[in-house]
Formats: sequence, structure tokens, C-alpha cells
Amino acid sequence: MDKPKNKTTIDNRTVYYEDNAYNGVIYLRDYLDFSETKVFFEYASSKGRADFEDRSGYDYTLIKNSDGSYTVARR
Repeated sequence: MDKPKNKTTIDNRTVYYEDNAYNGVIYLRDYLDFSETKVFFEYASSKGRADFEDRSGYDYTLIKNSDGSYTVARR
């Protein structure tokens, strides 16, 4: 499976996302404190994925990729 076309960095981690998951990326990157974001990344790292909801109530999943990067997908 190919990685999504969009790429950003959140807390020194490479994060890929499709256009429909952009608001989830913004939520993780711009609205949460580092300590809050860290919880999602640690959970995804240990479990393979972490589900979360943004401020508007949309659902996303943070997925740990095999190369150490992450992908945000809208559910």
C-alpha cells in the first residue's frame, strides 16, 4: 500500500495523510499540547494504531507505519 501524498512533521515525527485527514493532523499538531500528542504517538507505537476525535467530532486513526513514520486516516 502506498503512503498518502501529503507529509508533515509533528513533534519530530514524520506523518503522512490524505486530504480528508488534514483536520486531524491540524488537531494533533496545532491544538494539543506536546504531552497530549505524545500519548497518541506512544499508544500507536505500542499498539499499531490510536483512534482519536478532533474538536469538531470527526474520527481519525493514527497508524504506526513499518518504517517508523505515521499515517493519519479519517474514519
